[in-house]
Amino acid sequence: MYPLFESVCIENSQIKNAAYHEARFNRSYMQQYKTHPTYSLFDGIHLTNLDPTLKYKLRIGYKQHGTRFSFSKYENSIPSSLKLVSDDTISYNVKRNNRKKLNNLYKQKGDFDDVLIIKNGLVTDTSYANILLKDSKQIVTPSTPLLEGTCRARLLNENKITEKRISVDDLQNFESFQLINALNDFDKTRWVPITNISKG
Repeated sequence: MYPLFESVCIENSQIKNAAYHEARFNRSYMQQYKTHPTYSLFDGIHLTNLDPTLKYKLRIGYKQHGTRFSFSKYENSIPSSLKLVSDDTISYNVKRNNRKKLNNLYKQKGDFDDVLIIKNGLVTDTSYANILLKDSKQIVTPSTPLLEGTCRARLLNENKITEKRISVDDLQNFESFQLINALNDFDKTRWVPITNISKG
């Protein structure tokens, strides 16, 4: 059993955001096992047999003493309509294989592509991604994510986005949104109208 995992993007035969995945692996490992890992997240992983023209998802499961990993070709599939759902008890600050509560919320999406989870009145994440919101002045991301994504962390460090406390009522003040995660980086051409977020 490998209770924790990382999903990593391989593009042009290169690991994307490697330092951010390694940092989150270290934090998660410490939280789970109360000690520092004795190995690196990417130990034993070689990219020599991959087609450099394709995008891959590298999934690394890990436990206290070791990892297992698999590669799969990745086709972009990014939700563009979101249904608001509320759960004041949900917690997912470490990437765990046990996604039961997230999956149960996802099942409530109805005719929408995904759900946008509201916790204690504040915007968090969708079931698989962090959200960016844009108005005429700035691009922001909620300061209350369920999971601090690696792409989100890099964009914050590069000062391309800022964190902001965003209530569900604040959503109407934005023009558009886009979803980001390890496999789907920020793209200035990928904005979706804010009206595509609905209570259903």
